[in-house]
Amino acid sequence: MMETEQNGLSLLLALKEALKREKEALMANDSAAFDSIVSEKQLFLVQLEEATFEGCNRVAVEKQVNEIKELQECNVLLTRQAISYHDSILTALSDGMEKSSRTYSRKGQLSPSKNAGLFNQSV
Repeated sequence: MMETEQNGLSLLLALKEALKREKEALMANDSAAFDSIVSEKQLFLVQLEEATFEGCNRVAVEKQVNEIKELQECNVLLTRQAISYHDSILTALSDGMEKSSRTYSRKGQLSPSKNAGLFNQSV
């Protein structure tokens, strides 16, 4: 009976630990660990729908929920920051390639090229 009563709270504690690991993976730019943790978090969604919080200390549950919310917000911010960084790097690379893209013509003269970019941006 005690395990059933602690089911919800123990799930919240496990989710919080997963979010801490996710934060570390984001800060270390460890995409493999991040991908694994995201899959793990999806399992928590199913488990939390079925969890019971009867008999759990309401203050303890609220404390865990608030900490989870803060960690999730931090992780979302770190994810957005990483995406923004990658976007700016790709933009800088593609802009830099467009500006300095000059090739030699068949006659041996230097001429601007239309398609000498590092990345093919056509879809």
